[in-house]
Amino acid sequence: MMNLALEMGDWGTWAGLVPAAGAILYTYIQHRQQKADQARTDALQREASEIASRQAEAAERRALALEQMVERLALAQSHPDARAETSEGKGSISWSCYREQKNLFVLRNEGDETATGVHVTVGDHPSGLTRRLPENAVVRAHESVEFLIIGAWGHSVPREVRVSWAGQDEPVVVPIRGI
Repeated sequence: MMNLALEMGDWGTWAGLVPAAGAILYTYIQHRQQKADQARTDALQREASEIASRQAEAAERRALALEQMVERLALAQSHPDARAETSEGKGSISWSCYREQKNLFVLRNEGDETATGVHVTVGDHPSGLTRRLPENAVVRAHESVEFLIIGAWGHSVPREVRVSWAGQDEPVVVPIRGI
């Protein structure tokens, strides 16, 4: 027959159980708080990244406006009798779009004029499957912007994108090469 009596060493084990349980509970609570703090930090970092991107685009638009103003002033200085013309109307803007990699696409301004307020849409393709689509971007002549379109969830990659920019009333349909 077994004797199940508590001995002197057993009391220490049972007494140590209380602080151990407290330590486990404290660790669990700390872990939950850190997880919540990390989620808040991630959200703030995403928001800061979006703000920085908008500020960079605004700075680029300001620089372009300054370039155009200096160009007009230089033209007025060199030809005092001539009327200063803006760069609008002198050149043209045309687009090409091609698939660089599996999900990476490049939109290129093939014209000889800078396009401001460039906005790209992909029709009915889900917005959750696109990244870094240009919105109010500045694309100088013969320069390009990159963006991602992912074919998933039963949606294939579109065969064309719609591009609009300042001074263009209707979006222009640009076929995607390399699909």
